Amino acid sequence: MALEAGSKTADAGMSRAIYDQLDALLAGPLQDAVHDAEVAGDAKLQAAAQEALDSAREGWKKLSFAIAAGVVNHIRTNLEITGIQARGDINASVSGQAATQSGVTFIQSNNGTGLVQ
Repeated sequence: MALEAGSKTADAGMSRAIYDQLDALLAGPLQDAVHDAEVAGDAKLQAAAQEALDSAREGWKKLSFAIAAGVVNHIRTNLEITGIQARGDINASVSGQAATQSGVTFIQSNNGTGLVQ
């Protein structure tokens, strides 16, 4: 799975996962205010409470994207990968001549930084 920050609308990727958690943790009191105003029959208060909830959710979406983008960018820029070894065969063909070297071990030889997706 690729590291995907998502978008400012928190509709996909890490921003969606962060938004879902923020909404689950923070929406309760605002949803209660909407419900209480509805039960009380106060349409004006209900509209105001709903507007506050909608506004908060828009802010949480932007916050979620900011957090996700920061995390993804930081990981892609700073992640170090070291000690990687892979084992396999090399098959080569040069001027019609074929050769196979089996059981070759490849060892990472750079500084361990690079693009992580």
